[in-house]
Amino acid sequence: MAFDAKFARALRLPVLAALSAGLAVVASAPFSDYAARLGMDLVLPLATAISGEDDAQDGDVALILIDETTHNAPPFSEIPDVAWTPYFAGILESVDAAEPTVMGFDIIFQKTLGTRDLIRGFDAPFLRAIRQSGRAGRLVMAELRLSDLDIRPYQAQINVVGEQNLRSVQIIPDTDSVIRRHPTRFALEDGTTTTSFAAELAMRAGAADPGDKQFLINYLTPVKTIPAYRVADLHHCREAGRSDVFEAFRGKVVLIGTALDIEDRSLAANRFVRDRQPQIRDLDCGVQAPSTTAPARATVPGVLIQAFAVDTLLDDDAPEMIARRTGFGISAAIFLALGLVFFRLQPVIGAGVYVGAAALIWAAAGFALAAGIVAPVLSWVGGGAVLFAAVYSYRTFLEDQEKRWIRHAFQHYLSPALVDQLADEPDKLRLGGERRNAAVLFVDMAGFSTLTDELVDEPQTLAAQLNDFLSAIADAIDAHDGYVDKFIGDCVMGVWGAPIDTGHSEASAARATLACRRSVENLNTSSQRFGLRAGLSTGDVIAGNLGSRNRFNYTVVGDAVNIAARLEPLSKEYGTTILADEPFAKALDDEFVLRPVDIVILRGRSGFSHVFELIGVRAEMSARAIADAQAFASAVDLFRTRRFEEAAAAFAKWKNADKLSALYFEAAQSFAATPPAKDWNGSLKPAP
Repeated sequence: MAFDAKFARALRLPVLAALSAGLAVVASAPFSDYAARLGMDLVLPLATAISGEDDAQDGDVALILIDETTHNAPPFSEIPDVAWTPYFAGILESVDAAEPTVMGFDIIFQKTLGTRDLIRGFDAPFLRAIRQSGRAGRLVMAELRLSDLDIRPYQAQINVVGEQNLRSVQIIPDTDSVIRRHPTRFALEDGTTTTSFAAELAMRAGAADPGDKQFLINYLTPVKTIPAYRVADLHHCREAGRSDVFEAFRGKVVLIGTALDIEDRSLAANRFVRDRQPQIRDLDCGVQAPSTTAPARATVPGVLIQAFAVDTLLDDDAPEMIARRTGFGISAAIFLALGLVFFRLQPVIGAGVYVGAAALIWAAAGFALAAGIVAPVLSWVGGGAVLFAAVYSYRTFLEDQEKRWIRHAFQHYLSPALVDQLADEPDKLRLGGERRNAAVLFVDMAGFSTLTDELVDEPQTLAAQLNDFLSAIADAIDAHDGYVDKFIGDCVMGVWGAPIDTGHSEASAARATLACRRSVENLNTSSQRFGLRAGLSTGDVIAGNLGSRNRFNYTVVGDAVNIAARLEPLSKEYGTTILADEPFAKALDDEFVLRPVDIVILRGRSGFSHVFELIGVRAEMSARAIADAQAFASAVDLFRTRRFEEAAAAFAKWKNADKLSALYFEAAQSFAATPPAKDWNGSLKPAP
C-alpha cells in the first residue's frame, strides 16, 4: 500500500502533464471553437466596459427604422404596410440627395397595390426612387435565399433596380440560435457565389474584398454610435421641408429596416450587454404621438445585426480566435499551474483557488476581447473544473489510500493532531520495521488484584472502574503527543518517538506520566480509590507492524520496552510511583525533579541499572519539596560513599512518611554495623 501511494505521488508530474496536454488539445481544437464563441457572449459585457467608449462619436453606419411608434403614427397607422411605398419613395429620395455612401434596403415588399386590378401606377414613385439610386450604385436591396424558398421583391422592383443590386440578408446562427458570425458570400444554384448584403454594402463603401469566409461580428461597437431614426419622423420632417435633417446621412452607409417587437429579431452575441437595442433619436420635426416603450428583449432587430456586420468590415476589426498553437501553449500553461496547486492544497482551499483562477481567466478574456482576441474562456474554466475533479480523484483513490489507512489504523491510539500529521507525512511511517529512538511508558493500576477480589460479584462495576482508569491514562498520553500502543489488562503501554517523532520524547513522556498521576487522583472518590505505578525508559527500539501473517499491530520492541515493563512493578517494593532508568533520567533537563532510588539488576538482565523516581515538574512544586528531594539525593550520596551513620541520620527524618527513606535508613544502620564487601556498588541490597 505504501509503495502504491509513493508510486502514485512519483507519477504526479507525468500524470499532470498528460492531463494538461489533453485538456489543452481539447481547448485549442476546431471542435471547441463553438465553446470559444459562446464564451465570447459571457465576456462581452466586461470587454465592453473595458473598451470605455462612452464618448465615442457616431460611426459610418446609420439606421432608418420602422418601429412601433411609426406603426402607431399617421399616416402609417391608417394603411397596410404594402401601401407605404410612396412614403418610402420620398424618404429614399431625400436620403439619396444627401449623398450617402450607399443605402441598404432591408425590407422586402413581395406584393404591390400597383396592379391593373387595384391601383395602377401606385408604386411608380417608389420604383423611380430605387431605379435612380440603383443605377448610381448607391442602393442594395434585400432578398432572402433559403434552401427551399427564395423571398424576393416583386418583379417590377427587380426590373428597375437590377439583379446586380440584390443581395441576400440571410444570417446564419450557431447551434444555439445566436448570431455571432456573418458570411461574406453565399453560393448560388449555378455554382457561383455572390457577396452577402453586409459585405456588398461594406465594399461599396470602400472596404476591401473580404474574400469568402465567415467572420466574427464585432459587437464591441457601442450601439449608440450607430444613429437610428424612425421612418415616421423622417416622413414628417420631409413633409415639413426640413432637408437639413437628412444631412445626418451624408457619407454614411444607411440601412433601412424594421425594429418591431415581434418581426425579424434574433439573439446576438451581445445578448448580455445592457445597451443592445437601437437607440432611436427623436427629431423636433418628427411625430408628436407618444413613443411606445418597447419591452426589454434579449433579441435585437436583424437590421442592427447587419449594421454591426457592415461596421466590422468597414473597420476591419473582426475579433480573431487565438491561433491553434498559441492557444495550446497558453491552455497547457494554465492547466499545469492549476494542477500543481491542486496537488498541494486541500480540496476546500483548492476549490477557492479554482474560483479565483476562473475569475482571473474571465477578466483576462475580457481584456483580450477588448483587444480583438477571442480566448477560449469556457474551455479554460471548464478544463480547470475537469482538472480539479481529476486531480482530487487521483489523490483520493490513489495517493490518499495510505492516508485513509493511517487514519483508520491510528485514530484510536494517537491524538487527532498527530493522526493528521502522520497522514499528511506518511513517509515518516515505516510499517515494515525500522529502528527508532523512543521513550516507553508502562502504567498499571496499583491494587488491581485487591479490587478484583472485592468486586468479584460485580463485573459491571469492575469493568466501569477499570475503563475509567484506562481512559484517564490513555487521554493523558494522547494529550502529550504519545501513542497508545496497547492495553494489557489493567496496564497501558505508551510510546513517544514512534510512529511519528515529535521531538523531546522523554520530556513529553514525563509530562504525560505526571498527568496520568493527577488524572488518577482526580478519579478517587469515597467509593473508589485508585493508585498507579509507572515505569519509564528510553532507547533504540524496532517499530513497525508486528504479529502473525493474518493479524498484526503497529508496535515497538526492544530493551527500552523491556526495561520500562520491569521498572513498573518495582514501585511496589520501594513505595514509589514513577520509576525511570538512567538514560531516561539523563535525557530530562532541569524542568523536572527526580531522586535516586537504587542500583538494581532487573529481571532478565545481567548488568546493574540505576533507577530514579520522577517526582514532579519543578515549576509546580513547593520550595520545601524541591529542597527535600535535593537533601534526599545528598543522603543517598552519603550512603553510597559508605558514610552510613551520617546517611542514617539524614534518612531518619523522612523514614516514617516515606517507605524508600525507611529502606535506606534500615540499610544504613545495617551497613554501619556490618559493612558491605569492598566491591559493593551502592545498592540497597548487596549482591550475595
